[in-house]
Order: sequence, then structure tokens, then C-alpha cells
Amino acid sequence: MRIVSTIVVLCGMVLIPIHLGAVESEVYYIAMEGSAPYYSPFIATIPSGVMVQWINQTATAHTVTHIGCLRENPCAFDSGSVAPGNSFALPSLEAGTYHYYCRLHPIMRGVVNVVEPRVKREGPSVSG
Repeated sequence: MRIVSTIVVLCGMVLIPIHLGAVESEVYYIAMEGSAPYYSPFIATIPSGVMVQWINQTATAHTVTHIGCLRENPCAFDSGSVAPGNSFALPSLEAGTYHYYCRLHPIMRGVVNVVEPRVKREGPSVSG
């Protein structure tokens, strides 16, 4: 497991560690934060088939809205309003690059790059 950062969230009186920017049990976590880069990590690269979960760690509501929802392009995802302390998850995305933003705070932007898992290739057999 690759951990980029660890943040502790205060939920009532219980401290819960959340590993952000990490693939853990086939879930990749992205934090919604109150300061730049706002979505952390700003650029997330994950293998296809992995769930992506955005966690709102701020005191205000946010959205996770695919940029295609603004245009006549296909809208890949739109979370609607995600309240403080809540999250939004996508079971998986097809390989590709997904730019997204917060409809409520358009300065908040991020990118998810979904890549096909590497296929381990075996070299040619050598006979002699």
C-alpha cells in the first residue's frame, strides 16, 4: 500500500486516522480540503476497477462534478452536495482522464487519471 499522507479527523471525541491519496482495500481516497489544492491529491492516478472516494473534511458542502457535466459532453459523475464529514464514492471508472470541480466553489478543481492495470509479460523462452 502506498500512502501519500495521513490526516486525523476529529469525529466527536474519537480520532479516526484516514489515509489519503492511497489505494487501500481497492479504494482510493481523495480529500476535500479548505485550502489549495482543495482536492488532495490534486492529480490522482489509479488503476481501473478501483473505487474512488472523496471525503469532505471541511466545514462547508462541496460537490465532485465531472467537467463534462458543464458541456454537451457525457457527464461521467456528479456527486450533488456532499455535506461536511460525508463522502462520495464511485465504484470504478473506465480508463481515461477525468477533470472535475466543485459546482459551489469553482476554484476547486482536480484530475483523476484512470489507467489500465499493467499486464505482466513473460519474456520469450530460450531453448538450447
